[in-house]
Amino acid sequence: MTEYIGVRLVRPLVVSILAVALVAGAIFGIGQLLLNLHDTGVSEELRRQELWVGVALTVGILMVAAFLASRPAGSLGPLDSEVAIGGKPMSGEISLRPIDPSARGGQAGTIDDLAAGYTLYARNGALAELIDVLQSVEDVGEVSRTLLFCRGLYGAANELWIPVEAVSAVYPETRSAFLAIAGDEILALGWNRPPMSFKRSERAKTTPLY
Repeated sequence: MTEYIGVRLVRPLVVSILAVALVAGAIFGIGQLLLNLHDTGVSEELRRQELWVGVALTVGILMVAAFLASRPAGSLGPLDSEVAIGGKPMSGEISLRPIDPSARGGQAGTIDDLAAGYTLYARNGALAELIDVLQSVEDVGEVSRTLLFCRGLYGAANELWIPVEAVSAVYPETRSAFLAIAGDEILALGWNRPPMSFKRSERAKTTPLY
């Protein structure tokens, strides 16, 4: 829940505040420039240099923006590329690549065929690469189960701990496995959190009841 709130509320709020701060800084800087150019001894409006500088800046910005907007797609080189800062989507939503039809090729296998290097596909695309199959992993309530330890792809979490029960189909020939969930459900299901026995922080000490 904490990570969900951070992705859905805190991160967008912080980015919005930073954007407002940057715009406010630019406005303040331009305003200070014009104030420093202002000559209190000049009474005629046409002789006030700060007004001409302000007009020139405005017209210049508009002309540059109009020129860039009028260019055909693909003619601006790097300016046509999508640019993002960071390695994860701000909203937490995952944009997966479409499923390759050839991934379902060959004879269908079983859970026992899963091994490192398999690609795991959610309903909407490639979700993760399988690193290891972990047997009898202790989780909440001291329940042991089999988990697939994976590396997320295309915006998914760097580490995923997927219950083997979520696998609906395995294709050994293409080293592909399919999950019965959509990629954007992993946060709600908590598959981005390691099981209790793999927590990197110190576990709370408990006192036996008997």
